[in-house]
Amino acid sequence: MLLFVVLPAVLAFAIALFDWSPLSGKITFVGFDNYARILTSPALRNALGNTLLYALMTVPTSVAGGLLVAVGINALTRGRVIWRAIYFLPTAAVLVAMAAAWRWIFYPESGLFDHVFGGLIGRTGWLSSSDLALAGLAIVGNWQNIGYNAVIFLAGLTGVRKDLQEAALLDGAGAWHRFWHVSWPAIAPATVFTIVISTTSALRMFETAQVMTRGGPGENTTTLAHLLWQQGIRNVDFGSAAVTTVVLFLLCLLVTAWQMRGFGTRLERAGSR
Repeated sequence: MLLFVVLPAVLAFAIALFDWSPLSGKITFVGFDNYARILTSPALRNALGNTLLYALMTVPTSVAGGLLVAVGINALTRGRVIWRAIYFLPTAAVLVAMAAAWRWIFYPESGLFDHVFGGLIGRTGWLSSSDLALAGLAIVGNWQNIGYNAVIFLAGLTGVRKDLQEAALLDGAGAWHRFWHVSWPAIAPATVFTIVISTTSALRMFETAQVMTRGGPGENTTTLAHLLWQQGIRNVDFGSAAVTTVVLFLLCLLVTAWQMRGFGTRLERAGSR
């Protein structure tokens, strides 16, 4: 934790106070000038908005989808291992390679997505559309995360006490009531973990945007992580990249704290909802 979490965070805060150009070897202390410049820039506001919108389009659906898949697999009497492996494949696969495959799927007109669904929804060329490109990335994000979330929920469902299920069944409870009053409270810790992990993963999304859209069209899919890459790697502006890193770090920290304080504690306390 000290080496891979605390130290990099401290270094990011420190580097943000300097104007550092590795190519020239010059490093100059500028105080909070980098913060003032980046925090008031339209690029940061745009990236922050895209990041939050992407999280809203992926976290609720991937968590709900993962739960539905887990409940469905858990209800099977045969083939659980096979279906669990199938749904986990998107997580196990190399994301960059999968993003490249999805870019081909979304290819205008001739791509599989436009070929199959373009006529039905009346829109084509999602990745080149300013109002649909981020939604296209969200589709990929949901595809990737549902399987991972399903595995977490499955782990929680296997820990539900069988005697409670049997007692509810003897009392005449149907499938929905058994899930709502027995299974759902029992998997509260798994639910909290899944929501927090899904949210932080969405806020740090980079590979999909880089491979599929390069942050475009325009800056419509530029997230905080992608803006960080543009500043630090493409423009070799470490001071600006450090400020963006601090913003992303604080955003993840604040959102996680809000989730844990807002509903995480209630979910985990005595199996309540």
